[in-house]
Amino acid sequence: MRIHFIGIDGVSMRALADLAKSRGHKVSGSDMRGEGHCARNVDGAELVVYTNAVPPDNCELQRARELGIPAVERAEYLANVAKKFGTAVAVAGCHGKSTATAMLGEALRAYSPTVHVGAKGASRIGGGRFFITEACEYKRSFLKLNPDIGVVLNVGYDHPDCYGDREQVEDAFKAFANQCKTLIVNGDDPLCTALSDRAATFGLSKNCAYRAENVSDGGARSFTYAHDGRRIKVNLSVVGMHNVYNALAALAAADKAGVPLFQAVQGISHFTGIPRRFERKGIACGKTVFCDYAHHPDEIKATIAAARELFPSVAVVFQPHTYSRTAALENEFVDALNGADTVVFAPIFAAREKNICGASSHSLCRKLVERKQKTFCFDTFAEIISFCKTVNEKALVFMGAGDIDVACDRFMKTCGVCNF
Repeated sequence: MRIHFIGIDGVSMRALADLAKSRGHKVSGSDMRGEGHCARNVDGAELVVYTNAVPPDNCELQRARELGIPAVERAEYLANVAKKFGTAVAVAGCHGKSTATAMLGEALRAYSPTVHVGAKGASRIGGGRFFITEACEYKRSFLKLNPDIGVVLNVGYDHPDCYGDREQVEDAFKAFANQCKTLIVNGDDPLCTALSDRAATFGLSKNCAYRAENVSDGGARSFTYAHDGRRIKVNLSVVGMHNVYNALAALAAADKAGVPLFQAVQGISHFTGIPRRFERKGIACGKTVFCDYAHHPDEIKATIAAARELFPSVAVVFQPHTYSRTAALENEFVDALNGADTVVFAPIFAAREKNICGASSHSLCRKLVERKQKTFCFDTFAEIISFCKTVNEKALVFMGAGDIDVACDRFMKTCGVCNF
């Protein structure tokens, strides 16, 4: 059939469109970042898939309804895709789900899984036995899924534009947990263990079914994986304590999927990360430069901690993502960014929002200055790039979920890159 994707340049939408094409469907699509939307684009389509960012009055969506063409939101389409595979595994959590999903894909690499990840270039088209996907909590999208195996990495407060308070987030995760045939949760997170009394647990605590023991300090972590009386050494190729938890989650899911332990461990050891997740870009202007997607205080803390395992000093260029999140978590952002030696703010990336709450990067900057933090705020990428040439820290991390990666790439080109 011919499927038209409205918002096709979104990472998830592009991956789903590529998967549809690989299954023999004819695919078309449009996006505001490209040539825009036109009602004629829908003519001849037999199904329309749209992102939840598309407004109800979108001309293509209206045209589909006029013509009687079925139109489904991305999350619903994703759920229908998942049902066509032998085993569907969904990875949820406010943080880390892209990395854990991709890591699980490596653990199952011998079985050629199909992997759907919310990071550009990280999805993979494989066979029909395993489908591994992120389960996104934004607008409760993950409640469309009924996975054979569900994983919850953590539960925290985010997306204040659609969740009024923390309790609403927790209720959404509980609903997701109830829809998973087999459930695996972070046993060191009380909010995770409260989701269900039937869940298998992973973590460092002795009462966790899947445990990491003897975790190494700093750099690419290694640990002893313990489960059901068995122990095996795991050597990761990624840094940070958060990746120990991601690896445990992936190994637990692989076990529940019936994958032999040695295959899963071997696959995970080869995982080197995904784009914009503490991605090393090279050396420029005397600094090792990274690009990272962190846009929540917990993610920022984890990224800065990982950088400090490798470097004695860390500078961060942070682009806040959405006005509502910046306003709701302002103090948490200040606490998290206080862990860097130098902080440089870019203007807030608005995404889908208008600034009705008066949030600004300058406000965050002032709060950090009050803590005697070395902090600066600029209104353009050009100013940021010029200033970053002068910072003395050994590591420079461009951080955020907007277009801060553009500033990172420009900085690298301006300084000249040494990739080693």
